[in-house]
Amino acid sequence: MSTAAERTRAEAGVDTADAVAVVQEMARRFQSGDLAGARALMHPEIRVQQPASLPHGGWHTGQDGMAAMNVEAGAHWDRAIVDPRITGSGATAVQITTQTWTAKATGRAATVDVVELFTVADGTIREIRVFQQDTHLLLGTLDN
Repeated sequence: MSTAAERTRAEAGVDTADAVAVVQEMARRFQSGDLAGARALMHPEIRVQQPASLPHGGWHTGQDGMAAMNVEAGAHWDRAIVDPRITGSGATAVQITTQTWTAKATGRAATVDVVELFTVADGTIREIRVFQQDTHLLLGTLDN
């Protein structure tokens, strides 16, 4: 018997053996506002690593850890994400986006490229390692 997440991926025509297809579908769902659908493509014990220098930095595990990471980042910045470019092979995908981070406290913004390394297994995203182009530039938007 398949899980609800497996049925969701199958209904969307996602090739669960191809990391690029899974990440492309996740990006499509996020961009369309289907956050629950995007989360359905993530393993329940997903691991996400952000640069330690950021307020939301470090390793975050599981859906709860990812939610806490997003709350912490959202307390500091609003982000606009455009131009996802996704490539990879087998179980690995790489997504490059251009992101504008606007500090809530100061209103200052910075635009950086962000590289994300995805590991996919059994049709779910198991790990995401995030590399912002310039964390010092992002942190500078927070300073008064």
